[in-house]
Amino acid sequence: MPLDPRINVFYMLTGVTFMAFASGFGVCLFNLDTVHECVETANNWLDVFLAMGRHLIEWAFAVIIAAFNL
Repeated sequence: MPLDPRINVFYMLTGVTFMAFASGFGVCLFNLDTVHECVETANNWLDVFLAMGRHLIEWAFAVIIAAFNL
Protein backbone atom coordinates (compact mmCIF):
# COMPACT_ATOMS: atom_id res chain seq x y z
CA MET A 1 0.00 0.00 0.00
CA PRO A 2 1.61 3.31 -1.06
CA LEU A 3 2.04 6.08 1.48
CA ASP A 4 0.01 9.24 1.32
CA PRO A 5 2.15 11.91 -0.44
CA ARG A 6 1.33 14.41 2.29
CA ILE A 7 3.21 12.22 4.77
CA ASN A 8 6.30 12.38 2.56
CA VAL A 9 6.09 16.19 2.49
CA PHE A 10 5.76 16.23 6.28
CA TYR A 11 8.87 14.08 6.68
CA MET A 12 10.78 16.25 4.20
CA LEU A 13 9.87 19.49 5.99
CA THR A 14 10.69 17.96 9.36
CA GLY A 15 14.08 16.81 8.09
CA VAL A 16 14.89 20.19 6.53
CA THR A 17 13.92 21.97 9.73
CA PHE A 18 16.06 19.65 11.84
CA MET A 19 19.05 20.00 9.52
CA ALA A 20 18.75 23.81 9.50
CA PHE A 21 18.69 23.85 13.28
CA ALA A 22 21.52 21.37 13.66
CA SER A 23 23.78 23.03 11.07
CA GLY A 24 23.61 26.51 12.50
CA PHE A 25 22.41 26.60 16.03
CA GLY A 26 24.21 23.59 17.48
CA VAL A 27 27.20 25.86 18.09
CA CYS A 28 25.47 28.10 20.59
CA LEU A 29 23.01 25.66 22.06
CA PHE A 30 25.07 25.01 25.19
CA ASN A 31 27.75 27.72 24.97
CA LEU A 32 26.71 31.27 25.85
CA ASP A 33 30.10 32.61 24.72
CA THR A 34 29.07 32.10 21.09
CA VAL A 35 25.89 34.19 21.16
CA HIS A 36 27.24 36.58 18.52
CA GLU A 37 27.81 33.69 16.09
CA CYS A 38 24.28 32.47 16.82
CA VAL A 39 22.81 35.85 15.90
CA GLU A 40 24.81 35.90 12.66
CA THR A 41 23.59 32.42 11.78
CA ALA A 42 19.98 33.36 12.55
CA ASN A 43 20.26 36.44 10.33
CA ASN A 44 21.71 34.35 7.48
CA TRP A 45 18.89 31.81 7.73
CA LEU A 46 16.33 34.60 7.92
CA ASP A 47 17.59 35.94 4.59
CA VAL A 48 17.34 32.45 3.06
CA PHE A 49 13.79 31.91 4.31
CA LEU A 50 12.68 35.37 3.17
CA ALA A 51 14.05 34.70 -0.30
CA MET A 52 12.30 31.32 -0.40
CA GLY A 53 9.04 32.91 0.74
CA ARG A 54 9.24 35.63 -1.89
CA HIS A 55 9.93 33.02 -4.56
CA LEU A 56 6.96 30.88 -3.46
CA ILE A 57 4.64 33.91 -3.49
CA GLU A 58 5.79 34.90 -6.98
CA TRP A 59 5.37 31.30 -8.14
CA ALA A 60 1.83 31.12 -6.71
CA PHE A 61 0.84 34.33 -8.50
CA ALA A 62 2.30 33.02 -11.76
CA VAL A 63 0.34 29.77 -11.43
CA ILE A 64 -2.90 31.61 -10.69
CA ILE A 65 -2.38 33.99 -13.61
CA ALA A 66 -1.61 31.08 -15.94
CA ALA A 67 -4.55 29.00 -14.68
CA PHE A 68 -7.12 31.75 -15.12
CA ASN A 69 -5.53 33.40 -18.18
CA LEU A 70 -5.41 36.79 -16.48
